[in-house]
Amino acid sequence: MSTFRNLTLERSSGHFRRLLSVLSVLAIGAMLSAIALAQSTTEGAIGGTVYDAAGAVVPNAAVVVHNNGTNAEQRVTTDSSGYFRVRQLPPANYTVTVTSQGFAPYKAENVIVQVGSLTDVSPRLGVAGSAETVSVTAETPQINTTSADFAPIVDQTQISNLPINGGRWSNFALLTPTVLNNGSGFGLISVRGISTLLNNNTIDGADNNQAFFSEERGRTRAGYSSPKVAVQEFQINTSNYSSEYGRAAGAVINTVTKSGTNSLHGEAYFYDRDNNWGAKNPFTTLTTQTSPGVFSTSVIKPKDWRKMWGFGVGGPIIKDKLFFFFTYDQYRRNFPGLAAIPSPAAFFAAPAATQPAGQTPSQCASASANSQATKNVCTVANNLGATYASALNSYNTALNDLLSELGPVPRTGDQTIFLPKIDWNISERNHASFEVNRMRWTSPQGIQTQSSNALGIASFGSDYVRDTWGIAKLSTFVTNNIANEARYQYGRDFEFQFPQPPTAYEQAHLTKTGTYTNPFGLTPDLFFNFGSAGGSFDIGTQSFLTRPAFPDERRQQVADTVSWTHGNHSFKFGGDYLYTNDLSQNLRFQFGSFTYSNFGNYVSDLVTPSRCTATVSGNTVRVPCYSSYQQAFGPLGFQFNTHDIGVFAQDDWKFNPRLTLNLGLRWDYEVLPSPFSNLVNPAIPQTGRMPDDKNNFAPRLGFAWDVRGTGKQVLRGGYGIFFGRVINSTIYNTLINTGMPAGQASYSFSATTAGAPNFPQVIPPPANDSSVLPGAVGAAPAVQFFDPNFQLPQIHETDLTFQQDFGWDTVVSISYLGSYGRQLPGFVDTNIKPSTQNISYLVNGGPLAGQTITTPLYSNRVNTSFGALTDIFSGINSNYQALAVQLNHRLSHNIQFNANYTWAHAIDYVQNEATFTDTNDLLDPFNLKLEKGNSIYDVPNRFIFSAVLDSPWKADGWKGFLVNGWELAPVFQEQNGLPYSLTTSGNPPNGFPTFSGGAGINGSAGRRSLANFQRNSFRIQNTQVMDLRLSKRFTWHDRYGAEFIGEAFNLFNHFNPTNQNTLGYSTACQLNPGATGTCNVTTNGIAVLNFNNSFGQITNANSNFAYTPRQVQLAVRLTF
Repeated sequence: MSTFRNLTLERSSGHFRRLLSVLSVLAIGAMLSAIALAQSTTEGAIGGTVYDAAGAVVPNAAVVVHNNGTNAEQRVTTDSSGYFRVRQLPPANYTVTVTSQGFAPYKAENVIVQVGSLTDVSPRLGVAGSAETVSVTAETPQINTTSADFAPIVDQTQISNLPINGGRWSNFALLTPTVLNNGSGFGLISVRGISTLLNNNTIDGADNNQAFFSEERGRTRAGYSSPKVAVQEFQINTSNYSSEYGRAAGAVINTVTKSGTNSLHGEAYFYDRDNNWGAKNPFTTLTTQTSPGVFSTSVIKPKDWRKMWGFGVGGPIIKDKLFFFFTYDQYRRNFPGLAAIPSPAAFFAAPAATQPAGQTPSQCASASANSQATKNVCTVANNLGATYASALNSYNTALNDLLSELGPVPRTGDQTIFLPKIDWNISERNHASFEVNRMRWTSPQGIQTQSSNALGIASFGSDYVRDTWGIAKLSTFVTNNIANEARYQYGRDFEFQFPQPPTAYEQAHLTKTGTYTNPFGLTPDLFFNFGSAGGSFDIGTQSFLTRPAFPDERRQQVADTVSWTHGNHSFKFGGDYLYTNDLSQNLRFQFGSFTYSNFGNYVSDLVTPSRCTATVSGNTVRVPCYSSYQQAFGPLGFQFNTHDIGVFAQDDWKFNPRLTLNLGLRWDYEVLPSPFSNLVNPAIPQTGRMPDDKNNFAPRLGFAWDVRGTGKQVLRGGYGIFFGRVINSTIYNTLINTGMPAGQASYSFSATTAGAPNFPQVIPPPANDSSVLPGAVGAAPAVQFFDPNFQLPQIHETDLTFQQDFGWDTVVSISYLGSYGRQLPGFVDTNIKPSTQNISYLVNGGPLAGQTITTPLYSNRVNTSFGALTDIFSGINSNYQALAVQLNHRLSHNIQFNANYTWAHAIDYVQNEATFTDTNDLLDPFNLKLEKGNSIYDVPNRFIFSAVLDSPWKADGWKGFLVNGWELAPVFQEQNGLPYSLTTSGNPPNGFPTFSGGAGINGSAGRRSLANFQRNSFRIQNTQVMDLRLSKRFTWHDRYGAEFIGEAFNLFNHFNPTNQNTLGYSTACQLNPGATGTCNVTTNGIAVLNFNNSFGQITNANSNFAYTPRQVQLAVRLTF
């Protein structure tokens, strides 16, 4: 496996080695020439070429750029080619004045600057004596003639007027091509087929990520981390963007907040959304027992209301000098969850009243013709040696008792945000700003946010967030052509979660049974399947709790950039430094976790523990009936630091009036912490090393060609290399999971492992808080480490875009978009010996019925002192290709709309979005080629349409009261459903050897599937969402307004699947004809794969942030 990974790394980097060697020399020069450091821009620019009436350029013309809101001004002169550029302009409305001796003055009013964009002003000056005032459009040009980046902007019109389901403004990024929700639909986005963990989010130029989970600060359970009313606009940089952006292999979302001006302005708002006005979710059900053995399930609509209110106001403190903008926002939600069985009809189905004729309990338990409920009862009878009638009574009693674990769960979410911001015009050449964002989120029972969950009523867990950050920025114009911007940030993202107290059912059956008392006082996690049709269910303390700090992350960032306009060149030099300190307190599986392959085995242990049989060393012995048990030991948590350094050089070269070249080079370096000296395992040398990847040179090459020189037809393209980060939670696992006594160690047991506890007992914690298990046990600790050749995630991106301006403020663009991931992280268990035998399964039912599937069997560890030795390697490749067609109409004649269609195909080798570490991602740990298939982000077709339509009428008097001020804003999204893989359950049946921690069809505990099916070869049905806003605005005295809003989300209540049954086949031992007794493949049976008739069935729909049943929201907004 290591050899394969080494070859993969060599191939992925070899194509560019010569180029990078040359460019590294240029990078060193750029670093030495940089006055300071820089990361991302929060400003735009105004630039252009000044001509005379005959079309000749005008050098040495004086250009004044005036901020209409704050009266701040910047002055430059045109160069010998008549060109000028004024950079570092906050997004706002400007007036541009141009004067030159012998020419009439020129004034362009209402010039809008947007984040990350250049607004072109290229006037033709008249002769002296014919003064002229020119009004230009109040927007940046829709045709981009100056850069190659693919970076759509979501402007204030869209942010303020389009409907958004939930209030998280960054979701507007989904209206742009190549951007998708991930499979869970809980707020994370994938761009260009790249993992959701490899994006970069910035606010006002400062890093807005949480490094531990690689998400937006505050994560996605909270309503949002910063309020929409404070956002001016944001830009979604997806490729070919400037080298000043880094630490992203996906997208850079660059956001700018609002600022105060010389006029007092603002808005106040109140939004009210109530599920009583919406539609039911057909999968939100409640099951009750109507009579002994008879159960009834009905659809319910639980309470769910949310209210959002607040205000944003800005204005002058000292006119022309000091300005403020203050935001207060509160979000409150009451949304009781529902603890529910995922497939109640299957799970609560009545078993046969009597034992099937001619079948022993053992035969009955494996007979494919029997219903799952009947097989479960027979399993109980066979395990306990009981009669079928007695087992049926125990089974029905267990079902009835379990009903107390189902039903509504009180759940609320309460969030407050304060965001004050100060802007200070220190002088004509110096501008400073200071802002603080304080967010607090409290959500009892709110870790799980879906409307229904396959969890017990005390297994949801409570969630809390304390997020505070502050940014200081100083912009200085050193000369008319040299500008500097320095930034500093301090932030803290403190998140923590706790479990709920045990229920009466859990206390009676799991915490205190007979003379046994759980040493933790908390219920172990209990996960069981209901068999092929009924899905799974989980009760007790979730394996990931408790989390007193998860994480407590503090960060400081220093950044600075130097801009220098010299002739036709616009240079930027710089870099940034980001220090992150993470404290994580979470011992996963601390309280123990039992897993049962079917409900019959759980009932068996519930009635009489440890009555299953197994063959150990040739002897038949009694063992627990669970499939596996896992428990972790050691300290609750650890603290560590990371350092991120980025340095760049960028030249936007106006080669001639029609051609601009964008040339850049960036170097990123992530400094990982050194291993803890007392946790380095001498038996595993890899635990003493951390990656030190310093060769991350990223060239960026692009062009923009104004085909005819009219600004109406432009061809743009480029190529770039981009590097992501190693996320801090993965680093954390490699620091602490080393198999040493002072660290954290997780032990996995099968029922036959020496020291495996009897149900429901857990292993008491060691007195010294070490990770060494008390007493002699057979379980071995698992270890995670980085591969010696590990590299940062690397993406190669290439684009080619043609834009055509058709007039009437309408532009069409056609783009080819390509992204090629290299060095992406993967996880493989290297403590597995090559296979020495095969295992064959006879397939019963389904698309492979009657076939025999043979696969290598992995049954031995390389080092029996350890369980899984997970190697984190950077050998995963991905490929994404897309064709995007966009039609944009800027706001004019009372309408603005944007439409885009994207055809795409994304393939990879099991790219994942796992935080921390997986154990083993590969179906076969010695054959990475089996993993090639559709990406989990593969969506072949996606169409988006959004619009803002204002009423065209301008009536007076009472007629105006009725017809003026109406606005309609639809957002429509439709796409192919996400792909999924057929999965398998169960282990090699009795008679085949397995190693500790081994599981799955081939014993390797890797991806649970079949090589007969390509990964992600199945697909859920198409999804479709139509959101609509209708509003009526009343105005008075020209500056005050009141707007009454009605919104509907998923207006047509389209059925959007959010979960489906992916289980295709389950392993089993099937008795030979006429055979009796416990099935064993070496004596009286064969290994089989039984098809799950419920495969592919939808088990939930409209049950996450992206997809909901139809919801209605009412609002009022006051503006001044």
